[in-house]
Amino acid sequence: MIREIVPGALFELRDVNSRGLDKVGYGLTRSAIERANDDADLIIVGGSNLYEGAFGWPWGVHLDLEALKDLHVPLFLVGVGTGSSFHSRLHKPSARAKLEIKSLNERAVLSGARDVTTLEWLHELGVPKAKLMGDPATFIFNHPLKQTNVGHVLITVPPRRVWSNKRQFWKVRTNGRALFHGLVKLTRELLENGEQVVVACNDPLDLPVAQKLFNWVPTVLCPATPDEYFQLLSKSRAVISARLHTAVVAFSLGIPFLLIDIDQRTHGFLRTYQLEGSSIPPASSAMALLSKQAETLLLKEQSETWQTHIAKRDHMHSVAMKLLKSALKSVG
Repeated sequence: MIREIVPGALFELRDVNSRGLDKVGYGLTRSAIERANDDADLIIVGGSNLYEGAFGWPWGVHLDLEALKDLHVPLFLVGVGTGSSFHSRLHKPSARAKLEIKSLNERAVLSGARDVTTLEWLHELGVPKAKLMGDPATFIFNHPLKQTNVGHVLITVPPRRVWSNKRQFWKVRTNGRALFHGLVKLTRELLENGEQVVVACNDPLDLPVAQKLFNWVPTVLCPATPDEYFQLLSKSRAVISARLHTAVVAFSLGIPFLLIDIDQRTHGFLRTYQLEGSSIPPASSAMALLSKQAETLLLKEQSETWQTHIAKRDHMHSVAMKLLKSALKSVG
């Protein structure tokens, strides 16, 4: 998105917390901020559920507040969100997390929220400058609506933690496993109806569960690279997903989808683009709706509805680009 405005922009990628490959030099530390002041024109912090915290993990950005005061380079927060806990309310940040999130946003030239749920959460936290930007991944391709009945139906399984999770044992045992079994039942029905079906995982850790439950399906796989995943998606006529990011990229490719609304970040995405009609909740009682919703998804008559959805996506892209252009202009 930035290269659409500044074609020659160069990027140096750094880990913002310890979950990346760099286990030593991560985060906005004193040394990182001094390096940015010396070498960079701009710092961008973005993506994922960085606003989210847990016990022993205040939130997703490792931050030195004192060093932040000495930052002279413009700071953008782009597409940051929250709400990844399965079938749960948004978490309440700790006092430390509140202070650091507010401080980082106050320092930022641009505070772009990923979805309306995150935007509301930030405003309640005391960050009024936050603006709705949408998920940047929604704008990877910006393809028009794919209008063809050719190709496979892609079914993306939920993350492994929805099958087995000690911290959410009963939610997973009831609603989580019902979701997996609902997808298994739907896959059988689609194959019996003559559809070509591919079952995919977003994470290699999810593959053993998928292979166990779908061992009778001809194609169960986990693409090794983003490009391989994009190719798999682009060959789909429709997508049925329990993974938000699969639906996000399908949306960018103009491919109709049915998204299982498993957490608050998913719900935020659906609300942002008014896609609630293309989703079902993860409750075990809702699994009976899955077949009916999938049948509706595959109807050619849905074309007009999806044209409207794609128009909303393109409008949000325009909004996001205006925010970026304005912020870049303000810092020269």
